Formats: sequence, structure tokens, C-alpha cells
Amino acid sequence: MNLYKLIRPVIFSMDPETDHHLVSFLLKLFNKNPQVIRNIVASEKNNTEVAGIKFDSPIGIAAGFDKNGQFYNSLGALGAGFVEIGSVTRRKQAGNPKKRIFRLAQDEAIINRMGLNNDGLKTVVKRLKKVAPTTKIGLSIATNHDTPEEEMVSQIIEDIKYSQNYCDYVAINMSCPNQEGIMNLQSKENISKLTWALEKYDFSVPIFCKLGHDLSEQELVYICSQLTNKITGVILTNTSNSRENLTSKNKFEHGGLSGRPLFSKSLKLTKLIHQKFPDKKIIFSGGVFSESEAELALKNGADLVQLYTGIIYEGPFLIRKINKYLYESKEK
Repeated sequence: MNLYKLIRPVIFSMDPETDHHLVSFLLKLFNKNPQVIRNIVASEKNNTEVAGIKFDSPIGIAAGFDKNGQFYNSLGALGAGFVEIGSVTRRKQAGNPKKRIFRLAQDEAIINRMGLNNDGLKTVVKRLKKVAPTTKIGLSIATNHDTPEEEMVSQIIEDIKYSQNYCDYVAINMSCPNQEGIMNLQSKENISKLTWALEKYDFSVPIFCKLGHDLSEQELVYICSQLTNKITGVILTNTSNSRENLTSKNKFEHGGLSGRPLFSKSLKLTKLIHQKFPDKKIIFSGGVFSESEAELALKNGADLVQLYTGIIYEGPFLIRKINKYLYESKEK
């Protein structure tokens, strides 16, 4: 019996942002002592090494769940091999006005227009210093909403330099549809500026670029063709502006779509980039709800897989279920 499915109607009766704050509060209680959760969950380990980093599992948590670095160890204790914090901007920002999260239950999806609300890079780094991570940490960085486009690349470089010693990898968010200007980082001119700027430095952590779901195959291949060796790989994909084939009443809300509707295209793009650029590492993000979908992503070129909306619909033990499935498949 799936207990979470029984209580989900009660959870879904709450405003989605209120629900998230409640879950966050509970997880914060165990961030300094995650062993309490680990003893209850007892998730299998599926050790894997990617870009020189040893992960307990290839299954992790996407950016947006722990925006401010407050309960990463608790998520690790649920079985996550890594937690991507953020996206974090240099200065604190409030994000967009509420209401800004919408469930699409019939489509098993979410639309959010949070607007990259976060406590700011310095505050998040302080938290990482104060409570040592017991899981691998990715740090997703983004530019502030009022950063002029001509200053975006230099701000990103400085923020990587500031934070690189407090995480295991950095993700550059260059495709968030919920903050004006960020998607411009995927333009030919800005990709060139970014890669040129990164070439000037030797960073201590791998760097990934998070790219958009709504890119065409040609656009994505072009971007990846411009990524030099200073960029370890890509995260495929961010949320989407597409509303194709949705049936839920909230389908026309403005914001980034996440969840099950993204899986097919994210998988297609992952397979394409793996074939075209086999040396680039790929973190899959987009609509994984089951053990078989996680396995499919890994078999089609992903090195790591991120969850978020799948946990909202399937519950917190989804990570353990996937880890168990992967472990048993490996043992066969």
C-alpha cells in the first residue's frame, strides 16, 4: 500500500507554496542530524563516479527544492546521491508576486513562476560552511533580475570563483523562463562570451550549463558545440513554456512547466547530445516519476538523474524505490 497516495489529497488541498514551506520546515529539523532519517529510510547505495566526483547514487534532487541550502543533508538521507541548491543569485531577491505555483494534477505537472526567490549567495555559502554536507552538493547560480545583459557573464564568473570551494559542482542557470533576461544567456553572442571568459580560469569544481527544454535540436547542438573543455557538461532540461497536450485547468498559467509532460523530449535531447558529444557529461532533469524512467534516462546517455516534481506526485520514498531498483538490476 502506498501511504503517500492515500494522504496526497490532503496535501494537495493546501496551497502548493504553503505545502513546500511545511515540508521544508520538517526537513530543516534534521539537517544537522540526518542519520535519524537515514535509519528510517535505509536506501540502497549505487556508487557512481562522474567528473571525478564519487556519488552514493546517480539519483539526486534538482534545483528549486532546497533553494537556500537549508535541508540538503535531510534530502541526502532520503537516498539522494546529490542535492542541487538554488538557483542562488548574488543578492537576495524576493521573486515574483504570489500566487506563483500551480498544480496540474491531471497532467502530473507543476507550473511555477517563482522568479528565483532566494536568500543570496553569501547567506547560502555561510550555511554550507556551518553545516558540513553529508551528500554531494551542486550549486546552481543565476544572475539577479536587474543585472544588465552585458554584465551577466562577468557576474557568473565572479560568483563561481566565490562559491567553488563550498560545493562539488556548479550549475549555471541560463534557461530559467521565470526571470526576464536569463534565457538570453543561450544566445550565440552570450555563449561565446561565457566560454571565452571561462577559458581564463582554472576552477576547482566541474561546471555544468542548464539548458532550456524549448530549444530546438539544432539550437541545442549548436550550443553544445561551443562548450569548451572548461564546461564539464549540461543539465537537460529546465522547465518549459510549452502547453502542448495539457488538460488541467491551470494549464494557461504563466510560468515554467515541470513534470511528466517533459520526459519524452528531455529523453530525446539527452540521447541526441550523448551521441553528438560523448565526452560531455549529462545530468537528466525532466519528468522522472518511476524506476523505469530513471533507468531509461541513464541508458540513453545521462550520467546522473534529478528528481523534483516526481517527488511531489509520488512521494519522498521515490528516491529509495529507484535506488533499490537500480541496485537489484545491477546485481542480476
